[in-house]
Amino acid sequence: MQFNKISWDIIPLGENTTLLQGPADIQIEKIHESTRLIKDMLGKVLLDVVPSYNSIALFHSHEDSTFIEKLATTQNLSKKKSISTPKIQIPICYEMGQDLDEVAEYAGLSQEEMIRIHLDSIYRAILIGFTPGFIYMDGLDERLACPRKSNPRKFLEGGSVGIGGEQTGIYSLASPGGWNVIGRTPLQIFDSKREPPMSVEVGAKISYYRITKEEFELWEN
Repeated sequence: MQFNKISWDIIPLGENTTLLQGPADIQIEKIHESTRLIKDMLGKVLLDVVPSYNSIALFHSHEDSTFIEKLATTQNLSKKKSISTPKIQIPICYEMGQDLDEVAEYAGLSQEEMIRIHLDSIYRAILIGFTPGFIYMDGLDERLACPRKSNPRKFLEGGSVGIGGEQTGIYSLASPGGWNVIGRTPLQIFDSKREPPMSVEVGAKISYYRITKEEFELWEN
């Protein structure tokens, strides 16, 4: 099927669940753009949309044949849609970074140098997964890349901002985790009672701004 100038393979995954499989070398930007187009055009037909690096899983309320037919009829509309990239600023408290010293030492930087580099970068939400609301992001300065911990923690607080290899991410919910925690945000990024439950969508550009521990505690209260 052709959609958004991309050839997709249609793979049924189960009842009312369809995978749009793109080319192996598809750019992640095209995945994000196609995801937003599908959400915008199909609306309530969709129950959920889950993009990955080269595919999009669609959970929908129509039988597969009807759903594919409806998607195909929106091809011409995609050319008329203006796709904007959401931009989000997220507060971060570095005082709550359990592994800040370790990451700075590995990078050969002072804590303040490391924080400055982290704050200067613009990140992008690539995927959401692992646990509900966990945000995988690219854009990490290569100087801050640090191997995952050899012994993962059994518990990390929700809002923990971590570095694992060349990726960075946010643990939106409390969970086990093996990434190096350099700070924490007081924002509740995922809330199952909220619609939509995620306050950050795939493809969003993310920047951080620094807050103190006192500001963090006031924010939470």
